[in-house]
Amino acid sequence: MSQIGNIVSVASQYWEQVGTNDSRNWIVMYSYQLDAGGTQLAEVVVGGGTHAAVPLWSSPSSTITVPTPPGTTNPVVLSCPPLVQAAAFALPLK
Repeated sequence: MSQIGNIVSVASQYWEQVGTNDSRNWIVMYSYQLDAGGTQLAEVVVGGGTHAAVPLWSSPSSTITVPTPPGTTNPVVLSCPPLVQAAAFALPLK
């Protein structure tokens, strides 16, 4: 069973990787429910680069899954935020 996380902030990160394809990643801070109750903040690197923990959203309406952040046994699902929709999929920023 998974839970829906709430994105708190998103920042673009560009890694210049010598000898490989350069890639843009996104640093995503999100909140989620702990198994013991309460909420927790966590950060995940999303994208296509070697530093990414989770692959980039495949479309502006898609979700990604962060596999089991600390304090929970449930993966966290995150919707594609407006900033990524605009930058990665050329949609107008809402």
